[in-house]
Order: sequence, then structure tokens, then C-alpha cells
Amino acid sequence: MTLKPTDMLEIQSAIDEYERKFPRRSAPSAEVALAWRLGKKEWARRQAAQQDALTASPAEDAPRSFESLWIKKALMVGWWGAVAVMVASVFFFGAIVGGFK
Repeated sequence: MTLKPTDMLEIQSAIDEYERKFPRRSAPSAEVALAWRLGKKEWARRQAAQQDALTASPAEDAPRSFESLWIKKALMVGWWGAVAVMVASVFFFGAIVGGFK
């Protein structure tokens, strides 16, 4: 099997990238570096496919996901509102007990 110049460039760039990511490890073999890089590309491809699947969902799912997002945001705002009321009440009741000095 003969390697093309582009193949050698791909191997060297994979080794260089691996060495930058893991500077304390010894230099990997070409096989290890290419497998590591292919794993990253495969992960990126799967993430892109998952994003495409989410955006290509039917229109009837959109209101349900919108409602779900709205409920999550309302609960988060409600949670922080409850925390703010508790903090304010501690200061207010502390001022009443201690006298407004």
C-alpha cells in the first residue's frame, strides 16, 4: 500500500494534535493517533446527526417542547423568586425583632 502526501499529512497532523492534547504522554503511533482523531470526528458526526434529528421533528411536537421549555423557565423564575422572598423576610423580621435602629 502506497501512502499519498495527503495521507502522510493527515497522520502527522493527528499525531501533532494528540501531542498538544496530551503533552505529558509519549508520542503515539500513527495508528493510535488516527484512531483517536477518528473517534473525535465520529463523535462530532453523531452530534450533528442528533441536532439534525431534533430540528427535523414534526411540527406538532413544537408546541409541546415550547410548553416544556416555558414551564422549566417559569419554575426557575419561581424558585429564584422564593429564594428572594425568604432572604428579604429574614432581613425584615430581623429588623423587627432587633428594632429598627
